[in-house]
Amino acid sequence: MEIRLTLAAALVCVVSACAQASGVLGGQTEGDAQKVQEFLPDGGPPVVNGFYEAHGACPFEGCAAGDLYATGPVVLLERPWPDARVVATIPAGEWVSTANTILRMRPARGVVIGPVENLYPYGDDAQPILELGDVVYAIDYHGEGDTTLWRRGDVFGWMDTGSDGNGVGGGFQWSVATFEQQDATETAGGGWWLELVRANGERGWARELGDLDCVGVIDAAQRCNERWAASEQGSGSGPTVPDCEAYDISQPCKDLRSRAEPSAASYPAPRPFRDCAECPSMVRIPGRSFAVGQYEVTFAEWDACVAAAGCNGYSPDDQGWGRGNRPVMNVKWEDARAYVRWLSRHTRQRYRLLTTDEWAEAAFPGGRQQNYPWGNESPVCDLGARNGVAYDACVPQRTMPVGSFQPNAYGLYDTIGNVGEWLQDRYAPGDGRRAIIGSSWASNEESLGGRGGGWAHDLGPDTGFRVARRQ
Repeated sequence: MEIRLTLAAALVCVVSACAQASGVLGGQTEGDAQKVQEFLPDGGPPVVNGFYEAHGACPFEGCAAGDLYATGPVVLLERPWPDARVVATIPAGEWVSTANTILRMRPARGVVIGPVENLYPYGDDAQPILELGDVVYAIDYHGEGDTTLWRRGDVFGWMDTGSDGNGVGGGFQWSVATFEQQDATETAGGGWWLELVRANGERGWARELGDLDCVGVIDAAQRCNERWAASEQGSGSGPTVPDCEAYDISQPCKDLRSRAEPSAASYPAPRPFRDCAECPSMVRIPGRSFAVGQYEVTFAEWDACVAAAGCNGYSPDDQGWGRGNRPVMNVKWEDARAYVRWLSRHTRQRYRLLTTDEWAEAAFPGGRQQNYPWGNESPVCDLGARNGVAYDACVPQRTMPVGSFQPNAYGLYDTIGNVGEWLQDRYAPGDGRRAIIGSSWASNEESLGGRGGGWAHDLGPDTGFRVARRQ
């Protein structure tokens, strides 16, 4: 879904915390600071005390937080704010686990001063137009150094450009932070915050990563290797994974599942049904009050909605890959919602998008005990394969017709790979994005079956959806 960029570091953390707000959404007290969420002027993004907050962001490669080792004393604060109350101090040598991460940054303000290059959504013919004088803000809501443009009150797109020492580059004039401004930003609470949990249950927020090792649980440090080796040998000293959600693809959860025995449960043979000839094929989930689309919604099913004067008359781009029984893509969350509303009116049944929990139940019958719906064997691209997946190792890299591989135990196809699926619920509490799950043809093996988020207006050739229906 994302075409990303990395701006020069000097552009980050520029906008003043005292910027005039165009709307106040709410406030709460953190430490001695009154936190008020505001929108920056000129259609800028929401900020809290001048900071854009990327919750659940990724401060390290792989985003698999796992357990961390304190190499020096680490102060835990009650809230992620510099003047919050100290709740504990972690001594050197103690292991802790991560529960949440936040990146705070001041959005960089830019103005269009010339032609903008390399700024586009997917599709060679889809070039958005930025006019001279347009104001944009650069934010990093992933926390991976990949910057998104915010324009006129919403995410606009991504670009691949840099700047010279004066903040000029790629058709933009960027505000450049001075060293004094960067120091003030850090003092005011900018940068990374991690919520940590101790073995005794104490939890709190720590700044940055300086006295924490084994970041991402992919660090080659000797302590990390020893700890994981101990875990695999069952000594009990390894990192604990008390709760692995079905969409949790962190390394600790993967390692735990890789040692699990396959489920011996059996399920009734699926009995797919349709509410109309042009409707999606549905499968009832045993013991639950909902049914799930046997396949991801296809172009043919979407086009039937458009032909019936539904779906806002929108015809998504198929990238030249073909329509028919390929999964529909290049649809926004709002488009997916328009489809299920039309389907409900058309059939007089109650259709909707799935929630995260419903997707997890449907994608992994009996729970995600192993890493893939079929077990732990690595995925392949062979048509009809039990462990077949449309992912980035397949050539050509694009979607495949739905049902190209074998289904899971409930009779559902492509629960991972092919296209990521929009969900009904939000990515995280208080987060404006919607959840996207299952990964896509553009995902690598390490990210298959994971969960991400997208703004309601985002679209791309790696994102579609599946429907649910109340029984």
